[in-house]
Amino acid sequence: MNKLLMSLAVVLTFSVAFADDDALPVVATNTPLAKTYTTLPLCRRVEHGASVRKPGGEWQAAEEGKFYPFGTSFRAEKGGLLVVAFGAGATVTVADGSEFGTRQQKIGVESRTISLVRGTVEIKLPDNLPVGMFFVTAPGFVAKNPAGESRFDYVDKGDGDEAIVRCVTGSLAVEGRHFNIPVMHAANELKIRTSKDHLSTILYGTSGDYAVKVDQGLMAREEFDDEGKVKTVVEKSELEWRLTPFTKIIINRSVPAIGERMSVHTMAFDASGERKSERSFCEGRAEVNSGELIPKENVSGEELAKRAAEMTETTAAADAEETSETTDETASTEEE
Repeated sequence: MNKLLMSLAVVLTFSVAFADDDALPVVATNTPLAKTYTTLPLCRRVEHGASVRKPGGEWQAAEEGKFYPFGTSFRAEKGGLLVVAFGAGATVTVADGSEFGTRQQKIGVESRTISLVRGTVEIKLPDNLPVGMFFVTAPGFVAKNPAGESRFDYVDKGDGDEAIVRCVTGSLAVEGRHFNIPVMHAANELKIRTSKDHLSTILYGTSGDYAVKVDQGLMAREEFDDEGKVKTVVEKSELEWRLTPFTKIIINRSVPAIGERMSVHTMAFDASGERKSERSFCEGRAEVNSGELIPKENVSGEELAKRAAEMTETTAAADAEETSETTDETASTEEE
């Protein structure tokens, strides 16, 4: 009898264990999407007028508490305010005529993307948001992996656009053609000016101190392989520049008359406006790269002029000495 009871206890123990194991997948099936975002954007709060435009539709009054499909544009009217929720702790707020759009995507895609249209867009996201879960796009750049609070001021200038990107709390990254800002922290800010044809980008430091990696094209160098033979190695070159207030980076591009490879000219300026770096290159061609055009040594213009004058005097003296020796040799020959 005791053996029977013990056997039943063992069976019950294993049954409970298997029951618990069967219950675990129910918890484990909660994906990052379910934890971070709702299935669709929710119009959480409307004050003094806001409008929405569904894909292919017309502008209509926003309804508080209603979900809207991906691809919907959201706009606060003059004097109005609109808060759109993407999930717990994930909201986008616009006010007083500001507008943003959402990207059309399939249900089940874990990330969310919004596009800047006009005005000020304020974003609040969880501090522990996984990488690659939220993007803010504009014609000249994309802000990636924002966590915490961030603010974007965007305006169409006619000949291009201007955006002020500010990390209020947490962190974010910014990436555009030929430049990359790996991370911005609280109180870091920059202004991005993009021409209408996208051939010119200017980055202005406005607050904080952070690194910007500027594409410098491909560079070829020679090295010895394991057999002692010389081989050519092609590497991607980058300029790492500290963007601080009043510093800036200018990136100009041009499309050649023949071929599709774009020519690029980059310049970096310090807070006093002095050009500290300059390079020209052709995309994807290591043989077309000027290298750094600004001397690395911090030498003033006066020192360079003095050095050039000294070199000129030395050369002139050497020439005069050589001429004198030649004349003496000629005279000696004639006397003989």
